Amino acid sequence: MYIGEILAKNYFNVQSDDSIAFALDKMNELHTTQLPIVDGRDLLGILTEDHLLSAHDETQTVSSLMVSLRFVYLYEYQHIYDALQYMDAHQLDILPVLDKENGYIGVVTTIDLLSAINETLGNKDPGAIIVLELGKNDVSFSHIAHIFESENVRILNTAVRDIPDTTKIEMTIKVDKQNISTVIASLWRFDYVVKATFNDGSQDSDIKERYDILMNYLNL
Repeated sequence: MYIGEILAKNYFNVQSDDSIAFALDKMNELHTTQLPIVDGRDLLGILTEDHLLSAHDETQTVSSLMVSLRFVYLYEYQHIYDALQYMDAHQLDILPVLDKENGYIGVVTTIDLLSAINETLGNKDPGAIIVLELGKNDVSFSHIAHIFESENVRILNTAVRDIPDTTKIEMTIKVDKQNISTVIASLWRFDYVVKATFNDGSQDSDIKERYDILMNYLNL
C-alpha cells in the first residue's frame, strides 16, 4: 500500500504567518503534538508543541519559531512500511508527505497508518497466531508454507525478527483458522519450536502440554 492512499489532506498544516495561539488551538483540536508548517505547497518543517509552549508571546507568528524546525518527510509513492520506519525513528505523530514535484499534499497520522498496516497484514481477518523460534540458518519459508498448505491452513502474513544476543529468529505467522491443532502437531513433528499460539480457541497456555496430549492421541 502506498503512502498516498492514506493521506489526511489539507487540515493539519499551519501557515508561517499564523499565530502561535492559533497553532496551539489547532493542536488541541486535533489531539496532536506536531503540525507541518506550509507556505503554499512548500513544506517548511514540523512544528512541535514544545516550540509553541516555549514562546513568550502567543500573538507572534509561528515564523518566529522556524529556526529550530525539523524537516522530515516522505513521498506519496513510497510504501507505508517506510512511513512506519520514519515515524518510529523520529517519534512523529504526523508525517508530512510530498508529491513528485516536492509539493506538500498532506500528512500520514499514526491512527491512519496503524489501520493501513493492520489491513496490509491481513490482521483484520479472524485467525490464530503461531510464533516459531528458528535458527537464522535454518529458515525454510517454502517448507513451513508446505506444512500449512498440507493441513489446509492459509497463511495470511508472516513477520520475522532477530532474538537479541542469540543466533535465532522469531517468526510470527497469522493464519485464517483458529483450530490449528493439526498444524501444531505437524510443526513439532518436523522439529520446529513453537514458542506460543494465540487466538486458537484454547484455554491452555502451555503449548508443550497441548502437543503431548495431541501426540498421545495420535499414537493410540
